[in-house]
Amino acid sequence: MSKYNARKVEYQGVVFDSKVECDYYKYLESQLNTGKFDYIELQPKYELIPKTKKQRKAEYVADFALWKDSTLIEVIDVKGMATETAKLKAKIFRYLYPDVELVWICKAPNYTGKQWITYEELQKVRRERKKAK
Repeated sequence: MSKYNARKVEYQGVVFDSKVECDYYKYLESQLNTGKFDYIELQPKYELIPKTKKQRKAEYVADFALWKDSTLIEVIDVKGMATETAKLKAKIFRYLYPDVELVWICKAPNYTGKQWITYEELQKVRRERKKAK
C-alpha cells in the first residue's frame, strides 16, 4: 500500500499502482479502435535533469503515453492528489517538452457526475464548491 492508501492492482499481467490507474487503462483500451491513438505505452520515462558526477538524474515517470502513427501525442498521469514534487516535475516537463501534451486525469464522479476529468477541472470544481459554502 502506498502513502495514499492505493493498492497495487494486476490486470492482464501488468501491475498498476492503483485501481484508479488500472481503471483508466481499461478506459484507454476501450478507446483504441476510435482512431485517436493506436498504441498505449505504460510507465514512460522522461529525463528532466541528466545525471552528473555529483547528482542523480531526475525523471518524470508518467502512467501512460498515447501514440498515433509512431508519433507521441499525449502523456497522461492519473492523479488522486498532486504533491508539490509532482507539480514541480510537471512544470519542468512542460518546459522541456513543449510539443508534448501532459494531462493529469482524475476520477471524480462525486464532484461532477463525469467518470474522468482533468486535474485542473477538478481543482476548479473544488474552488467553486468551497465558494458556495
